[in-house]
Amino acid sequence: MRNEAEKELLEIFKDISENLNITIRLETLPTKEGGFKETWKLLGQNSVQITLITSITAIFLSRFPVENEKLTQLQIENLKYDKEIKREELEKLNLEFLNEEKQMNENVVKDTVELVLKNYKVAWRKSNLFKKLQNYHKVDYLEVQRFKDKELVGPTRKIPRKNFLKFILKSDELPSHDIANANIDVISPAIKSERFRWKGFYQKEIITFEMNDYEFKNHVLRGDIHFSNTFSIEVEMSQKRKIDQDGNIKLTLTTVHKVKATIEYGKRTEFKRNN
Repeated sequence: MRNEAEKELLEIFKDISENLNITIRLETLPTKEGGFKETWKLLGQNSVQITLITSITAIFLSRFPVENEKLTQLQIENLKYDKEIKREELEKLNLEFLNEEKQMNENVVKDTVELVLKNYKVAWRKSNLFKKLQNYHKVDYLEVQRFKDKELVGPTRKIPRKNFLKFILKSDELPSHDIANANIDVISPAIKSERFRWKGFYQKEIITFEMNDYEFKNHVLRGDIHFSNTFSIEVEMSQKRKIDQDGNIKLTLTTVHKVKATIEYGKRTEFKRNN
């Protein structure tokens, strides 16, 4: 149990520091008496950045989620968040140049917390931590304290067992990702009438998908469409996704709802429908 909980805490520190583009090293100090007290020492090139990381992590661990049934809409949208926009937000915080305590004011902490809260992976790690603690009945509470030079800094944050469930996400399902215009290079079409899945190449990955455009499918079954090694389709489709235990997004099902056009040898031909 200790190793599992420790793993999730380490991953939370890792994900938060990576999200903020701050490099840290963490050491475990000898276990203290009085319940189970474990002290971690954070090392890095900038003491103010380390103070920020510990402050953010303590706030994040003890802050009640806005929604505990599933990921918030903000975190869901963050899955599609452009990397350039993330970089610009991080640059505005100017964390790289924090070198004095006075520069780490209340607004910096607040804005940094808000940036971290957008990270679905950190939220998922926190949920995993409290799920494991909830299943271990000898744990009465989780208490987080911050120290600097062995002196207590800031308030002690204590989370009693009765509140553990409030931090656990109840679903690993993500909303369907609808894509209005996607190009799939067809590797293997299903040319039988049964519900076989197609195989294609999309965004540098091989995917299997259901073809639910029955008019297009009937053209294929009648032999009206001929396939070559340069054949692709322009489609409207949706993708179902879920999050695994490591916080990674896994694609579970891709469904093509409408074929707009076929493309062969670079030539686009709009698919003509009967109605």
